[in-house]
Amino acid sequence: MVKREIKDYICRPFCSFYREGAKEELICGGAQEVGNLMERGVLRVDELPGEKKYFASSALRDGGLETTICRNCAFREEDCDFQAEKSPPDAEPCGGYILLFQLIENGVISIDELKGSNDA
Repeated sequence: MVKREIKDYICRPFCSFYREGAKEELICGGAQEVGNLMERGVLRVDELPGEKKYFASSALRDGGLETTICRNCAFREEDCDFQAEKSPPDAEPCGGYILLFQLIENGVISIDELKGSNDA
């Protein structure tokens, strides 16, 4: 998945941190994983939800997703309030994480499919 598609399908609709025109060279771990799932044929663009669903911050704290997605994310160390040691209770994760959570909640993908792509 090319960077423009990632911005169009993942960052713009799902990420509250995305800023149009900002030259961000890195993408979050969640967006990378969505791209990996598409490249492997596990997920198609037409399976992506059309809009972001809001979840309570506590509901988003999924140990499997955090372990699988966040551990290697380029933003984790300095820029991620959601993963910070003293995370604010209302901290929101990246758009890729929210999208993956929503896809799992909707039964489109499973946490095992995510773990499988990280083992490869």
